[in-house]
Amino acid sequence: MSRVLVLPPAGLYARGKAAVAVTDYYRRVASGLGARLRRYYIAGIVVLAPTALTLWVVWKLFTFFDSILGGQLRARGISVFGLGFVVLNLLLLLLGWIAAGLLGKRVFALWDRLMQRVPLINKIYATLRQIAELLLGPGRAGSFGRVAIVEFPSPGSWGLGFVTSNTPGEAGQKTGRKLCSIFIPSAVNPTTGFLLVVPEERVTYLEMTPEQAMKMIVSAGALVPEPGKDLQRAVTTPPPGSEREFSS
Repeated sequence: MSRVLVLPPAGLYARGKAAVAVTDYYRRVASGLGARLRRYYIAGIVVLAPTALTLWVVWKLFTFFDSILGGQLRARGISVFGLGFVVLNLLLLLLGWIAAGLLGKRVFALWDRLMQRVPLINKIYATLRQIAELLLGPGRAGSFGRVAIVEFPSPGSWGLGFVTSNTPGEAGQKTGRKLCSIFIPSAVNPTTGFLLVVPEERVTYLEMTPEQAMKMIVSAGALVPEPGKDLQRAVTTPPPGSEREFSS
């Protein structure tokens, strides 16, 4: 029994090819439009995010310091926004002016000795006082003021950190070598890290400023400073054949 193969008319076949071509065209147009919209959206985030986050941090700090005395002022019927922040700064200036004088130095030295003798409180007070002197005192330039690299965690790989101290201490006396302390912050989150006590000859000092080093650490190495220049974004060369062209 023979079979009959029925073919569609030539015109219908041509119309089918045209429909496929039109569908493919609109698909390419939609893909290009989606790529452009995604690119514009990411560009908007890049522009807005730093400003928005900066304003948010400043606002949080302002409201925090304003609330220290602002609540007491409002409880006494003085409700002026920002007055607590202004009064707090004026009190700090007055306190600093008094502490810089001869009488103020004697009074605060007496207060310091008193706090050092109170059990339990003296441990907390001494620790906070040392941290405040480290970060805000006259000797702060020597702490976190030098940027260096040291082989870490294994030979051949280098860790970027800050030289916090060149005082040998007990470790230097025990080893008989000149040691220095280096704090290597964790990338992206520099509030944690590693404290290394290494011989000074293993330390390589860099010319970059602490601010440039911190930006490099927070950006996970995306922002690399050049000697004598501002931070520049690191450019990585893609492997051959990996380039992709996007139609705009």
